[in-house]
Amino acid sequence: MFTIIKGRSLKELLIGTYDMRYLCMPVFPYFRKGKGVSPPRFFGVNEFLGLFVALVMGLQHALAMVGGLITPPLLISNLAMGFRPKTTIPYASGNPYEIQRYLVQAGLIVCGIMTFFQVAGFRIPKTPFQFGAGVLSCMGVSFTTVPIATSVISVLMNDHGHTFEEAYGKLLGTLMLCSIIPTILSFFPIRIIKKIFPPIVCGVVIMLIGVHLISAGFKNWGGGAFCADNWLHGPTTSPCILPTKFANGTILYNKNATCYVTPGVKCGDKTKTEVFLPFGSQQYIGLGFIVFFTIIFLEIFGSPFMRNASVILALLFGYLIAACIKFEGKKYVITDKIDQAPGITFLWTKTFPIGFYAPAIVPLCIVFIITSIETVGDTSATMEASRMEVDGQDATRRIKGALLNDGISGLFSALATSLPLTTFAQNNGVISLTNVASRQAGFAAAFWLFLLGILGKVGAWITTIPEPVLGGMTTFLFANVIASGIKIIINGDPLTRRSRFILACSLALAFGVELVPQWATSQLWPITPRMSSGVRGIRDAIVLVLSTSFTFGAVTALILNLIIPVDTSNPTCTGKNHGMIAADGTTSASGKDDDDGDYSAVPPYQVNRVATEGDGSGKPVQPLAITVAPPLQEAGAPTAAVAVPVPAGTRSSRPSSPTVPIAAGDGSSATAKVADGV
Repeated sequence: MFTIIKGRSLKELLIGTYDMRYLCMPVFPYFRKGKGVSPPRFFGVNEFLGLFVALVMGLQHALAMVGGLITPPLLISNLAMGFRPKTTIPYASGNPYEIQRYLVQAGLIVCGIMTFFQVAGFRIPKTPFQFGAGVLSCMGVSFTTVPIATSVISVLMNDHGHTFEEAYGKLLGTLMLCSIIPTILSFFPIRIIKKIFPPIVCGVVIMLIGVHLISAGFKNWGGGAFCADNWLHGPTTSPCILPTKFANGTILYNKNATCYVTPGVKCGDKTKTEVFLPFGSQQYIGLGFIVFFTIIFLEIFGSPFMRNASVILALLFGYLIAACIKFEGKKYVITDKIDQAPGITFLWTKTFPIGFYAPAIVPLCIVFIITSIETVGDTSATMEASRMEVDGQDATRRIKGALLNDGISGLFSALATSLPLTTFAQNNGVISLTNVASRQAGFAAAFWLFLLGILGKVGAWITTIPEPVLGGMTTFLFANVIASGIKIIINGDPLTRRSRFILACSLALAFGVELVPQWATSQLWPITPRMSSGVRGIRDAIVLVLSTSFTFGAVTALILNLIIPVDTSNPTCTGKNHGMIAADGTTSASGKDDDDGDYSAVPPYQVNRVATEGDGSGKPVQPLAITVAPPLQEAGAPTAAVAVPVPAGTRSSRPSSPTVPIAAGDGSSATAKVADGV
């Protein structure tokens, strides 16, 4: 501590030397006429920032992730809001809105605590391991858990008659057991993990998670999840057959009668709004678009700070608009819950009976494997953004430390009544844009997350956010999850025929059950009265895996990746050339290659130019021919060279280079690309 303070001025201790003008000033790209913006200097992992700058940078990291952090507990707690089918019995035995507020704040507190350990990176004495990555990598509630968690809680409440508190407690107990997966993987060599779970598998799973969650975002955007599931149609009239009974007892049926078709459940919660409208009303859609368009506007015109915090800033702006406007004199936002909330809160002010649900073990193990792979990739990306080595002993130790922190976080978060955590990728973008990778910003981010968690008014405010405003924000977040999965697939191994086959099979099954969920839940394995509890547990586990798109896709991609042999070569020729040029200059009569073999095994060929003399006009010279020859070979090896006439009209200035099929004298074949400028 004294080493940091010694030799520094008070201004440097408080503010540092960061370029605040670059960080906070908006930009107007359409008026800059091509002028760029010089970035501020880079701050490394262990460099000094200053108190104020560290707090500002930490707040920026916290704001960049808080929108995604609060979404999983909000989605899970929405299950406590409804009633049992065809009854007025609520799912929750307690106040569902207090449960929602508590889960949001518990998630914030746990993220703050575990972010501190992740950034600190404590070395384990007398071992080559450490606890935490030791880089600016923040922890957040994982989206990956949400689909399985909602499915498990719904099954326990609807099929087994549990309350929300009991169902959530059983989920927490099962999460404690499955959290050992990242801990075990932290002691495996990284190369083995990457071999078993290549980018094609991880990318498919992450993309499918985003696809699955998009529906939750759109349900909120239209007015709310409960009214979306129970709103079958609008209030309309339709022709029907009504009986008419006369005094003499005669009954006639009127075939041309008109019946009024009642609507479903209207959207709106009386504890947070005075407006109750049908699902998909234009007022709800408009509120969601305000948030969505604000994110786009900030991406175009916002400063680096605004772009990094665009999600939370758009959420605040949408909330402000909803709080200021009214519909027929009624308010969209009621703040009574904020007034009733405690000023300070902490963990375990609300508890759940810990239990265990065996059918959820396999799906949750898949979830933890996926989050472990995410951790490896996100930690590597953090080190790259921090200008550190991503390979080597030090990098391996940090990645394993992040995995160990994932496992411990899974256990601690379940004990703290929160969902599992994982490393958040949003912070890597903040590092890249601000050029600040100092761990002091990470400690400050942990401080802000913890502070937001213990302030009870903050959690109560979050629960008053209108569903359409939340839906406009979460839809964008979930689409980013899809984009992240696509990026992993593209940036991973090349898309060979094998990888495309794996991709097609896994997406076919996953998209199928996502679009038609009853495919696996209707009559695939019906429940019978004689079914034992053990068989019922196995049945529930299999149906849960098959009915959840990303787990079905993950299992499919993983199995196919292990059993399909790797291609020994990567074909680069389709075998449909316009003619095969032999050594004597002739082509095949069929216009196709005589040999449809794998051309990638043929050595690369050299292309040499043979040009005519210039005519003195200064115009590009038309080449007469191109000689194609194999590379240098050992002495005595046969060589071949052919002259390939260039089609008339071809000049050296043409933008693309033609591809020429050739055949060597030894019978081998290949394609040659005309060099640029020929």
